Amino acid sequence: MDKSITRTFRSPLLDELERGTSNLIEGESTLRRALGRLWQVINDRKDGDGDVVVPKREEGDDSEELDDREKRIARAPDLTPPIHKLFLYSGGGEHFGSNASQHGNLDKAVVALRELQEDTREYTERLLEIREGLGEVRAHRNGVWEMVRLRAIDELQESAATI
Repeated sequence: MDKSITRTFRSPLLDELERGTSNLIEGESTLRRALGRLWQVINDRKDGDGDVVVPKREEGDDSEELDDREKRIARAPDLTPPIHKLFLYSGGGEHFGSNASQHGNLDKAVVALRELQEDTREYTERLLEIREGLGEVRAHRNGVWEMVRLRAIDELQESAATI
């Protein structure tokens, strides 16, 4: 019947911790979906740059005819990775830097995003373990609280019977 014991076992702290953990897990899942969508866009990008339209040959237009090698090159699909098409600027200029520096910066950014994705996965796993642990603590606390209540009821019944 002591108020301090009642507050200890009826503290909202575990509820708040579980709610906070669930919110963190939900936030991480949003980040995970965003990164997954980014990788999907990068890998599945089809912008038509690889589709080469070969113009119809005019019969008297021999002066602009391409030799066999140039024709094959014109028909070959563009093998540039989609990530390079999205993030690299090939027009030159000092503002964007050289192609080599752009490639280096892009590679570093992709590595950082992959590391972020791995860290997010590990962080989410740890949060799930914490949430499970909080559930176990709640179950133990409820079991102890039930035992304390039953013992208190028994003591009250014994004291009422002796009066």
